[in-house]
Amino acid sequence: MSNMFEAYRVQAAQIVANWSVVEKVGQLFILAFPGKNAEAARILIEQYNLGGCYLSQDNAETFAEARQLTRAMAAMVQQREHHVPLLLGVDQEGAWSVLTPASTTGPGNLALGAANQTKLTSAMYAVFGEQMRSAGFNCVLGPCSDVNLKPNSPIIDTRAFGEVPTHVAAHVAAAVQGGHQGGITVCAKHFPGHGDTTGDTHREIPVVDKSFEQLMQQDLLPFKAAVDAGVDLVMTSHIRYPQLDAAHPATLSAPILRGVLRETLGFGGIVISDSMNMGAIRRNYAPVDAALLAFKAGIDMMMLSEEHYDHHTAYLDNQLAMLDAIVAEASAGRFPELDSIVSRVVAFKLARLQPMALFQDFNLVAHLEIEKQAAQAAVKILRDPARLLPIQAEQQVVVIQTTPLADYANLMNLRGIGPNQAISAFDYFAAEISLHLEVDRLLILDHDAAQAWLLNQASSSTALVLAVTENYPLPGEDFQQAASRELVDTLRRTVPQRLLVVGLRSGYEAMNSDVPYLCAYSSRECSARAAARVCAGEL
Repeated sequence: MSNMFEAYRVQAAQIVANWSVVEKVGQLFILAFPGKNAEAARILIEQYNLGGCYLSQDNAETFAEARQLTRAMAAMVQQREHHVPLLLGVDQEGAWSVLTPASTTGPGNLALGAANQTKLTSAMYAVFGEQMRSAGFNCVLGPCSDVNLKPNSPIIDTRAFGEVPTHVAAHVAAAVQGGHQGGITVCAKHFPGHGDTTGDTHREIPVVDKSFEQLMQQDLLPFKAAVDAGVDLVMTSHIRYPQLDAAHPATLSAPILRGVLRETLGFGGIVISDSMNMGAIRRNYAPVDAALLAFKAGIDMMMLSEEHYDHHTAYLDNQLAMLDAIVAEASAGRFPELDSIVSRVVAFKLARLQPMALFQDFNLVAHLEIEKQAAQAAVKILRDPARLLPIQAEQQVVVIQTTPLADYANLMNLRGIGPNQAISAFDYFAAEISLHLEVDRLLILDHDAAQAWLLNQASSSTALVLAVTENYPLPGEDFQQAASRELVDTLRRTVPQRLLVVGLRSGYEAMNSDVPYLCAYSSRECSARAAARVCAGEL
């Protein structure tokens, strides 16, 4: 294994030699703060030489806000005599995003995998790179390199490229290459793989009981592809793999991080943790104990990105307490790895972050065209034996929102993490299909209105029924599905010959049903509109 930033180690060592223990420790942390004012990070940057920040929709909603924030933070860093850039990481990965709706999210990884054109995947990640650099960010925390081996995962789902390891690996490699073409650093996550569990590490420590050989054939294949493509960073998962390490989850496991990631896969870049404040760690380990275990296991930079969840006022005190505790451990000689880790982090920053061009303009029209092409290429008619599509001329159509309005309540949250999509996929679909069908043959019903229609009009209607289903991967929460499934079941019994499900989500729900099904593999606007155009016969 070689350090991919070895050429910068001498210069990095010279910089680190001028730092105190406090400054060295601070450089190993990626922290978060609420709100749009950079002053919230001043003490962390000026007194602790903070290594990086995890930034979300809560910190900036527009490119103008992002540029103001990142410029202000850079100015604070540059006041230091021996400074290196902050790592500013964002979850711009398609199904999750920032600066929404101002940024171009694309349809998300699962749709890119369904389109199965690696050139489109690469182009979409180049878009992410150009746009995030324009905002002043220098790291995309993607691509998700997980394999959907358990399709009912609540937290991965449309964030993954698919369920076949070789297929996912090809798209992960394309995403890494595309991000680099877009001029930004990229991070493969969630190592060694989050796709073979239904658990959510925001809440618990899931367990994947697989042998090393099984992992190499399945979960690890995309990470090997990412490493071979030159990925800059790898983010760990808080998942336990008892056949590799019986004691600790991956983030705290030397056999997994030093053994599998560094030695077996040959990764020479920067290893960062997923947030150490997620339930998997916070509910099972004391914070300082977990941090020391992680650094000793092979973590280079530690994220505490959920400290400000729900805007708890103690978030800064908790961050400072963690930093001070690690400083005390290092000062007492209980963190001998400190200098080596810091030198590796600084070498990475000199090689990849220091020369990066930020705040450049980009071609939005070209980016939107790439997004449109990707969304359109993904839409698939999975089942339609009666040839219900495309909608025939003169055909009456009823479009039904199967999700109750109340179930969208958690689609947006204070954290600014996740899809950050205030308008539902259904609303975009309804708006688009209204552009292609005459108003006198189109009826659009929400969940409650559909119930009344079923009671009073369905039996006498000859209309084609398009039942729209949705799902969104949310951090630490679930998007409710029960009412939607119940309504689809009712429609299946009531209008079986005239029903087609439009899945603005993954197609996994179609596996256990014989209902005609069109799938967009995404809940993004571009995918909802592409699905509507396919229904209307425009594509």
